[in-house]
Amino acid sequence: MMKKVLKVMLCIAVIAAICMIGDAYAQNDGLFGKASTKLQDVFNNVRKIVYILGGFALIGFAIAAIFGKLEWKKVAILAVGLALLVAAGEVVKYAVKSDTSAGSVDWETALGDGE
Repeated sequence: MMKKVLKVMLCIAVIAAICMIGDAYAQNDGLFGKASTKLQDVFNNVRKIVYILGGFALIGFAIAAIFGKLEWKKVAILAVGLALLVAAGEVVKYAVKSDTSAGSVDWETALGDGE
């Protein structure tokens, strides 16, 4: 019984702490601004790695298809997938009409609050 009470009290304390987060954390220099920046950096770096590995995989798949070890259909699927990945950043940039790099979004412009 005591363990249940402690779990409930802990959940209430966590929810209260989350609800008490002030406006300062919502600014760019706060917790969420830093987390957003870090996630954006990770996304951009992982995307670069995927481009490199995808390019090598495409070359390897093409060589395997030339020697008959793999169907050309699979090479085409990989090529289309990589093309979609490359185009995704540009589509997002066009959708928010932003001049920033792919992956970074100007939320004021995207939500219609800015000019």
